[in-house]
Amino acid sequence: MSDVMAWIATGWLLALAGVNAALYATWWRCTRDERTFLKDVLVAGVDPIQAAWWLGASWDNASPQQQRYAAEVAVRLLILAGDAEVDEAGRITVPRGRLGTQKDPVRAALVTTLRRHKGATVYELLEDSRFARFRKVLRSRRPPLRSEFGTYRGPSLTAALVTAFGLSLHAMITRCPVPGLPSRDPGIWTTAWIPLWAVLAALAAIWPAGTSRPWPRFTRHCRAAVTRALAAEDSHTRHRVSVLSSSTPPDRRTPPRATSSRPADSPSRSDRTAPRYDLDDVAESGTYDGGSDSGDFGGGD
Repeated sequence: MSDVMAWIATGWLLALAGVNAALYATWWRCTRDERTFLKDVLVAGVDPIQAAWWLGASWDNASPQQQRYAAEVAVRLLILAGDAEVDEAGRITVPRGRLGTQKDPVRAALVTTLRRHKGATVYELLEDSRFARFRKVLRSRRPPLRSEFGTYRGPSLTAALVTAFGLSLHAMITRCPVPGLPSRDPGIWTTAWIPLWAVLAALAAIWPAGTSRPWPRFTRHCRAAVTRALAAEDSHTRHRVSVLSSSTPPDRRTPPRATSSRPADSPSRSDRTAPRYDLDDVAESGTYDGGSDSGDFGGGD
């Protein structure tokens, strides 16, 4: 490699490094408050309700910051403490004569709400206007964290493209041959910039995808906190709270089919068909590919 080519390559690669350094400085500045929060909460221990907010659901890679799962965990913790109970229809009530000694503000507000309104389902707690105060207290426990990593990979890929094309054009203008090739024709740079861009673009992989979940270490702590808090929970309770009471409210479910007024010897067509099943009563499920546990560069440490 000639001295001219070495200077050209050094200049453009330093520019690429500068862009990525600027992106990192931007990320560092924008996440200062989040990193402070994470440092404090990891030292003090992760609260299970706050952890449920961040996890978003019981399955891995669910979309974070979902209120429904936080409400479910709060209810399940209350039932586990003996200050509430749930029936087969998913309705949560406070046992008669049970005063409750919950010191946690969310669970204390939940006990008060359930006692005042003679019980509720998780759906009602999240949708009914009567339970607005409970939702306000619940929202106060939402972790002050972003749900997605952010758009850093795109600018890095663009910088790699500009670097590869600009370096190749600069070298071609100055009549520098492509290093490592026997041909001395500078015109080969018209195609040589493509593999060069492929190599430089691979460096953008240090940035997680913009839609990936940040703070993977905090995610692991949250998963462990919820698991520990609900370790003694009965599986029937988990099913009733998480499945039955969080799908469709009873008044919106498909009503039972009315009895036909036709004579017994002349059944209607609908009476001869197979019974229908209410799909709204099926537990909702799904996955979210929010990115892998892409190291702790995504934050948290």
